[in-house]
Amino acid sequence: MVWFFPKKPTPSEYAVLVWSACAVFIVLGIVALVVGFRAPADKHDLAIALESHGAWSLGIGIVVGAGYWLYRRLVDH
Repeated sequence: MVWFFPKKPTPSEYAVLVWSACAVFIVLGIVALVVGFRAPADKHDLAIALESHGAWSLGIGIVVGAGYWLYRRLVDH
């Protein structure tokens, strides 16, 4: 793993990774929900699947962000 991480990542670098992942999940979830809500009636099944995946993505982003925030509140020194 030395070739990938020349030094041990700092807590700030981990925070950037986690918050970036949360932002990606939340943005993709919102986009999927908007596209699913605006889908035409003849693509109802696809819209339902897209809305479901968007809600899951949004929920995952929020839960990971809240969990990491709580972890930093309780454990960070």
